[in-house]
Amino acid sequence: MIYYDLSPSQLEGQAIKLTEDFDRERLIRPKPIDVYDVVDFINCTPDWIYLTPDQSYLGLTAYNEGYWWAWPEPYYKDGMMPNKIAVHAGTILIDRTISEGDNRGVENFTVIHECFHQIIHPRCFRTKSANYQHFCQKKDFRAESGKRKGMTAIERIEAQANYCAAAFLMPKEAAEKVFIEKAELSLLPASPMKINVSIDFIIREMAEMFSVNYSPMKYRLQNLGLLSREEVSIEEYLCN
Repeated sequence: MIYYDLSPSQLEGQAIKLTEDFDRERLIRPKPIDVYDVVDFINCTPDWIYLTPDQSYLGLTAYNEGYWWAWPEPYYKDGMMPNKIAVHAGTILIDRTISEGDNRGVENFTVIHECFHQIIHPRCFRTKSANYQHFCQKKDFRAESGKRKGMTAIERIEAQANYCAAAFLMPKEAAEKVFIEKAELSLLPASPMKINVSIDFIIREMAEMFSVNYSPMKYRLQNLGLLSREEVSIEEYLCN
């Protein structure tokens, strides 16, 4: 696989560019978002099927014309078989269980993750096969995107898509401004703040404002250097 070892600043730049083109106001303040408007904006087509009967895959991006096996129900029943369906190039498939449940944060992150595969990774899959698709496993959907030793090429592009999705949904300037306001600070903290009861409440409030779940919001604030990655004891947590 061909992939590009993009730096965090380059990935941040990709997210900023899409935000500027789509809705530059989101760079400075959180706004409600319909992520499928973003799919349309990048000239892709969304579709919803049961990708697997166990939700092991949350999303799929099609770089070429091809096929996928769609399951009739979200949970396996004895004798149940999938149906082969045509998937056109530029399609973003989302597992139907996400949109059917109360999973707005997961759905938003999943869809934007797939959008960034379409934007930054099509050249990673140069192949003579006309039906190559790339699917994303459930375990891959974390906003944390730091490098670690021994990462495979697939893991690297998943981390890149995660980073871009987090930076798009929670733009740096907007997240910093809201954090300063919520934490009642005059400036950005000189060093990362430990997570205590009041900070935990801020994370939850900000997650709602930026239309994501708690964990992506926490990871984003940590990646921006606002929150410490250090774990605090339960006694310290409860006493603050």
